[in-house]
Amino acid sequence: MQTVVIKIGGATINQPGLIEELAGDLRQLDGLFPIVVHGGGAEIGRYLKLLGKEFTFVKGLRVTDADMVDIVEMVLSGKINKAVVSLFQRCGLRAIGVSGKDLGLLRAEKLYQDGADIGFVGKIVAVDTALFDLCAGHHIVPVVSPISYGTDGATYNVNADHAALEVAKAVACDDIVFISDVAGIHRANGETIRRLTPAQADRLIADGEITGGMIPKVTSAVECVQGGATRARIIAWYGPGTLIRELSAPESTYGTVVTR
Repeated sequence: MQTVVIKIGGATINQPGLIEELAGDLRQLDGLFPIVVHGGGAEIGRYLKLLGKEFTFVKGLRVTDADMVDIVEMVLSGKINKAVVSLFQRCGLRAIGVSGKDLGLLRAEKLYQDGADIGFVGKIVAVDTALFDLCAGHHIVPVVSPISYGTDGATYNVNADHAALEVAKAVACDDIVFISDVAGIHRANGETIRRLTPAQADRLIADGEITGGMIPKVTSAVECVQGGATRARIIAWYGPGTLIRELSAPESTYGTVVTR
């Protein structure tokens, strides 16, 4: 059975009809075991503002205090997770919503960003794949919120990209697909790079061909394939059939594929 990790972000989830279209693609892909990992930064920000909580970011990570982590867990593991599961169910896809806490799925420890304490933000240090084995055996799609249980007993807010990356490495998936609002990796001149290896990525970054916000996308994809995934894809969504067509091609149709 082919295992695919799919990461969907907040902007992706809010795109009208996308979750239903993704469910339709997954129903048609026989012999595929998908693991869906989701974020939800925009919705978290909306609820924090509604509750009068001010927040800041340090290098893209939200500084999360003790009160805030409860709100983040409510939004991610409660509202967003169950909304995705409900849409999958309505589309005839058997799904279960879990967080990193369930069955000890994701174990985290406190993350310091460049030595700075940013609160209850964690990094994944262990993945227990027993839940995935259970779901695969019963043809159930796990939908994972990245909220995780710490080795110190605390609850940690974990970046969804990082959670998806660690899951992909743990299950040694065939593909990890980052569905984004950006269609792949681009050169400085705007040209989309359809296929990339780690060595090519290093060279293009060193030469200034890949710059700015593209660099973390590339490094995440490279880490996935170096950690055990066969391919890492960064794509935009182009309607029904996007995932089917993307997974059927050695090169990327809708973005960039990074291979070993």
